Amino acid sequence: GWGHQIRSYVLQPYQLVKDLRTGVENTSPSSVLDGDLDEFMEASLSHRIEGGAGEAVADLD
Repeated sequence: GWGHQIRSYVLQPYQLVKDLRTGVENTSPSSVLDGDLDEFMEASLSHRIEGGAGEAVADLD
């Protein structure tokens, strides 16, 4: 639904993008911001197929 955080973007002091629903992490925020979302989309689809559509993984510390 509206208002739920889907991804965390950390740009300082290290670089990381984490999908909070699936736990997928990418250490290249610039490529994600440029539209390279394939690994996030594949993980999201797999997560839904496995029945985890309403569950989220733990957030970043």
